[in-house]
Amino acid sequence: MGKEDKLLRKVGTSNPFRVPEHYFENFTQELMSKLPEKEPMPLMPEPTLWQRVKPWVYMTAMFCGIMLSVRIFVGEPQKDEFSISQTEAEMLPEEEWENFVRRAFDSNYETYQFLTEARNNQ
Repeated sequence: MGKEDKLLRKVGTSNPFRVPEHYFENFTQELMSKLPEKEPMPLMPEPTLWQRVKPWVYMTAMFCGIMLSVRIFVGEPQKDEFSISQTEAEMLPEEEWENFVRRAFDSNYETYQFLTEARNNQ
């Protein structure tokens, strides 16, 4: 800090810059007189109904296109051949019900589990 103290004593701490007298009293008027005249901006025309609705129409068309392309590439969902409603299950004769259960399960273990659960629930 010795160097800083020597510099402060040599130069001093007073501000050498001064503002001219009455500078800020007329500052705004002088600045405005030096600026070029600006032409007023023309008013924007009122947007039409189509201009207001156009983004919504485009967005709707985009989502419809996406849904259609997904439907084309993925395809419609396949109905499971082994799924039936409750009323259809109640109307099946006993022989068809046994065939349905036999086809519905891939392995004997799954059939065993189904039959065991059905017996336990009775």
